[in-house]
Amino acid sequence: MRTDCNSSSIVFTPLGRRQLLARFNGGKITSDAGALLLREIAGKSKLFQRMAEAVPDPRDPDSIEHEQQTMFAQRVLGIACGWEDLNDHHGLRVDPLMQVATERDIDPGRPLASPATLCRLENRISPRSCARL
Repeated sequence: MRTDCNSSSIVFTPLGRRQLLARFNGGKITSDAGALLLREIAGKSKLFQRMAEAVPDPRDPDSIEHEQQTMFAQRVLGIACGWEDLNDHHGLRVDPLMQVATERDIDPGRPLASPATLCRLENRISPRSCARL
């Protein structure tokens, strides 16, 4: 019995000038591609932007390496993909798919936030901010 595979592509919202699409013909693969679907939903609802607005950011704007919105995206998408431990972000911070899903361009020289940075974000969420979230 012959099975015909779906050869069409799924086109996602671009990241800057980069086109993002899913093809089903092999090549580089990831088990976390669901993060792109979550990115679409979060983008339409402005979820990560709203999360960042709900939590005051006391950091000096001139010294910020990682935007708060990107860190929320990194943490939430990591948890959604089954990477609930902060230590998991040692590897995820340089993962090209995670960089795209968090709206950062793929750049091996500019990784996402480290586990320690994400921990500081989580620790400064007050009960009041938590209620707003």
